[in-house]
This record gives sequence, structure tokens and C-alpha cells, in this order.
Amino acid sequence: MADVGHLFNAPPHPFEDDMRRDFKGEACVVTSRTKKPVKYYLLDFDLSREYLPGAHRLEIPPWGGDKSVPEHLLPGQPLCDPFPVDVYCLGNCIRRAFLDGWLTIMKPKEGFEFMRELIDDMTNPEPEKRPQMKEAVARLEAIVKGLSDDHLRSPVLEVGQHLKWKKRLAHWAKQRIYKARGIPAIPKA
Repeated sequence: MADVGHLFNAPPHPFEDDMRRDFKGEACVVTSRTKKPVKYYLLDFDLSREYLPGAHRLEIPPWGGDKSVPEHLLPGQPLCDPFPVDVYCLGNCIRRAFLDGWLTIMKPKEGFEFMRELIDDMTNPEPEKRPQMKEAVARLEAIVKGLSDDHLRSPVLEVGQHLKWKKRLAHWAKQRIYKARGIPAIPKA
């Protein structure tokens, strides 16, 4: 979920993204996510639990939206640590949205192979071999620091998709202006 209200002239409708929430006209974008960063929220739909430091965490695997979690597929569903399940679910979500695609709903994107090793580790079938979330975040930050500014400013395109020359020119002109103004390729919310 994302808090994007400040990007529009009026709150957009959740399903008709070009319409205002009240359907009294169009919701027009007035600024970009690069200029005014968006805050994203990861929702759990009531699957979360809070654990005190050092507390016992083994539980019956929660049955969330991702049905490919290896812990869910074990016969008898033995108790498991839910934190590696979370790491797997986030890694698999990224894999589907950016690297491999998923069914006919999502197509893989160009230029995200730099995450492949990290995502493969996050989705390791053996939970004890998955990184902890803090480690995954630190690894991603280190990987992103090693990427060129042009790579980070590249348009997100589906594999095999190409921008027409006018759109490509407009994209890179805008990125050069952002760079000259000191706006980072990846804004901090």
C-alpha cells in the first residue's frame, strides 16, 4: 500500500486511478514520486504477531497469500519460525514482480538481475539458510550503492518492451534535469 495523496490534485479512486475518489472529475498528477517521495506500507492482513526478544517463536505456519512457502508444503505442517517465512514471502513477491513474472498477471522487468542472488537466498527452500530481514536490507543497500546513476534512473520496462524514441528522449531529459537539481535517483521518504 502506498500513501500517494500528495501526488494528485485530489485523492484518486482506489480502482479507477485516473478518477477522483468522489468521481467528480479526473485525478491529475501534480508532482512525481522522485520529487515528493511516497511512503510504502507492507500489509499483513492480520497474520502478524509481536514477539518479545528471546521469546519462543515456533508456530504452525500461517497460511497467507503465498501458497509456495516451503514450510507450508511439508507433510504434517511442523512448527516453524515465522520470520524466515516473512523473508521468503517478500523475496518471492519481488521475484514475481520484477525478475520472473507470475502467470499472466505480471511480466518480468528489464534491468533487475542485480537482485537475483539476494532474492534466490531469500527464497531458499531451507529456512535456516535464508538471510534475516536486516541482513537482506543491508545486502540490498550495498548492491544498490554499486549500481550506476544511469542504471538507477532507467525506465522500468517489461522484458522485450521498448520505448519509442520520443518517450526515451523525454525520460532521459527529465532524469538529467533531476540530476542537475540534485534530486537522487532513489528518493528517501
